Amino acid sequence: MLDAIKDFLFQTMSQLVTIDEEIILLAMLCAIAIIVFDTFHHVSRKRLKETGMQKRIVAKAIDGSKKLPVKDYVSNIQGLAGRPDAIIVENGFVIPVETKPLARKLRDRHIAQLLVYMRLIEEFEGKKPPYGYLILGGKCRRIKIMNSSERQAWLQNIIDEMRAVLAGKPANASPSAPKCAKCDVRSHCKFAYQKNIQDQDVVNIRR
Repeated sequence: MLDAIKDFLFQTMSQLVTIDEEIILLAMLCAIAIIVFDTFHHVSRKRLKETGMQKRIVAKAIDGSKKLPVKDYVSNIQGLAGRPDAIIVENGFVIPVETKPLARKLRDRHIAQLLVYMRLIEEFEGKKPPYGYLILGGKCRRIKIMNSSERQAWLQNIIDEMRAVLAGKPANASPSAPKCAKCDVRSHCKFAYQKNIQDQDVVNIRR
């Protein structure tokens, strides 16, 4: 009888030890999951802070996403087309986001591109975006571009000039040495050819 009681107690204690081990293992798994989630959350918040986006935003379209594909805006009325890198909903407005990972500073062409997106969104979404975002460089510096009437008038002047050139008006070049040096079609550009000759003449004279 005593041996039977001993066996029962031994089996009970063994089961308790097994249960304790399972509880400890479960606790460890929970702790690891919490650490992973906290790390992911911290990285996400850091990334969000770097881009300058508000915490309460809703992504509507992201370039490269299968679940949220980017919409191509093609307007026959305006004669414009565009495809933003991302579209978000912020403060009740549909906002375009354009990324320029290689850009070191803000350029007029970046602003013009974003303003075109805002025109298209106003036509297709039925509500004028008050601003858009440009994300520049590897550190994702966020710049808010306001959709003002002055900027839209500036954009319209650029569009009018482009359409006039397409209609046959001679294009007036406004070259600069840094831009021409990096241009892929400089060998076909009349100005660049003349400039190269001028540079060679200056070098020959100095020699």
